[in-house]
Amino acid sequence: MRFPIGDSHVHTDHSVDAKGTVHEFCQKAFEMGLYEITFTNHYEIMPSRKDRMGYFMIGGEKVPAGPDAVKRMIEELREAGEHFFPAGLKVRVGLEVGWDITLYDRLAKELREFDLDFVIGSVHDIDDEPILERAYAPQFFQSRRIEDWIGKYFKKAEEIAESGLFNVIAHLDVYKRYGLAVYGDALRTAHEPYLETLFAKMKASDLALEVNTSGMRHGINEYYPSVAILNEARRAEVFVSGLGSDAHAPDQLALDFESAVALVPEILPCDLEEGYGV
Repeated sequence: MRFPIGDSHVHTDHSVDAKGTVHEFCQKAFEMGLYEITFTNHYEIMPSRKDRMGYFMIGGEKVPAGPDAVKRMIEELREAGEHFFPAGLKVRVGLEVGWDITLYDRLAKELREFDLDFVIGSVHDIDDEPILERAYAPQFFQSRRIEDWIGKYFKKAEEIAESGLFNVIAHLDVYKRYGLAVYGDALRTAHEPYLETLFAKMKASDLALEVNTSGMRHGINEYYPSVAILNEARRAEVFVSGLGSDAHAPDQLALDFESAVALVPEILPCDLEEGYGV
């Protein structure tokens, strides 16, 4: 790794849709030269998702998502941090939360109680229907016009900003993953009526934007969000917090970071944008 950077969006096998232990991810990060890794396993507590995603794997056991399971996972991650820190790898502990406004009261209480460094807010559902799960998302998009759902997507993003519960919003235009095959290029501009309001709310609440590189392995061949959206965020003075691979296996860690870092000079130490390593 050419630059001293970290991966701020990583899922271990605590998430039911991921594989690779904490130790395996940390070892891979160390070998790649990352200085930091942030574990952000899924915290999915929406009733509509609990049967599929509302679990953690703790000690080889499938445990319903809830405060006890989160605290057990955090303890394991903190222990890994103590192990790897002397070798030069900083381990941060976070969660990725699938947002719905009905969860606000519960999340406001629980997130205060958890020993977390970082919390990601994500839009994973619209009208209680998943838009990122392979078994469901294509049918969702095929049965709807863009205008039937795009406003609802950005409304949920605005709610994430207004909630004050999160450090960053993830993969802002991730609907491209399954939507592009249905709508084509029309989807690439569908965000335009909604960005001004969203970014104003993000700026007011100090909610940052991540650059998520997982679109490269999803076959989109671009990041989430697009460069066009990222440029609008900068114009609106929204802070771009860093790079996340959204890795669900160790071999996906820091995916395409060597190229993506050029889009996020904010994460580099002062003056390293030019001449680092010279």
